[in-house]
Amino acid sequence: MTFIELAILTFLTVCYLPFFIWLSASYLSNGDNSKRENIFCLSLMSVALLNALNSFLFKIQDTYALAVLVIIFLLFNLYMFLIVRKDKRKVSF
Repeated sequence: MTFIELAILTFLTVCYLPFFIWLSASYLSNGDNSKRENIFCLSLMSVALLNALNSFLFKIQDTYALAVLVIIFLLFNLYMFLIVRKDKRKVSF
């Protein structure tokens, strides 16, 4: 493993994982819980399903498949972040 790969892995573990845990907890604790829980579970299951389909059916090169899955995951995180910000704005006023 090169230094760059190790640095990226360390950054993701130290910075992004706690952010994702906080974001998920904030997203699920506010608002309509049943709707948000369904959306959250559906998004995680869709990423897992896409990964399984790629392994068995599509046979896309692993680098491209990982990039697609990461983009989908980051877009969903952006969606959750915008919803949490909107909820925080409603509470503060």
